[in-house]
Amino acid sequence: MKRLIESFWQRYNELKSAVIRNDAPKVAALDKELEKLLDSIIGRKNASSSEILEQFRFAIDLLNEEAEDIGCVQRNSEVLRRLVDRYIGAGLPRDGGTGTEEDAPWSPYVILDEDRLDDLDDRVVVVSPGYRINYTNSANAASLQSDRSDIIGKHIAELVGIHRFQQIFRHKLDACFKGEAEKYTYAEDELGHTVVKSFEMSPCYSPSYKLVGAIVVVKELEDRRSRDVA
Repeated sequence: MKRLIESFWQRYNELKSAVIRNDAPKVAALDKELEKLLDSIIGRKNASSSEILEQFRFAIDLLNEEAEDIGCVQRNSEVLRRLVDRYIGAGLPRDGGTGTEEDAPWSPYVILDEDRLDDLDDRVVVVSPGYRINYTNSANAASLQSDRSDIIGKHIAELVGIHRFQQIFRHKLDACFKGEAEKYTYAEDELGHTVVKSFEMSPCYSPSYKLVGAIVVVKELEDRRSRDVA
């Protein structure tokens, strides 16, 4: 990915020089080459976490570079929108998902969009690097029978338990703060019933691509052990 981006900017600078020289054949050739490089950079879907971040940075750099050209701005905005739709769409739970480990329906990067998160049926919280909750959606507040104002500011250990936080959650959240996606599932007894809870954790960024914390999607799953015994 890095070599592709470096090659793009090298050819891009060559194109600007060709435009200044009014070298039409060179401009046409470089324009085609740049389009192929752009497709290769943005079109790569099986990217690693670091490559995804490079894709976003590249798209923003390109948008800034051509900010005075309305036609280019429209094209580059579409490029950025493609990335957002691909990775944020994957970063939120998919309709019809079973919630199993095999689904892995989330991206390593999520942009904080409170309006969209609030429309989800799944419980969602955003945990700051200080391990305190700085956002909760309506579904999570309703599940806890609390107002949002009562949840925001609490330490995540108050929701998952201090022992579970120290043994598991702290390490997984720390990995999210470093750019990794994590998942943790456990079962607990609630009023005589076994409840299996799944926590999908991803790094969460502001619209300006600054780390906000970790977004945690909470799901309650079917207890397979009970089904197997039956």
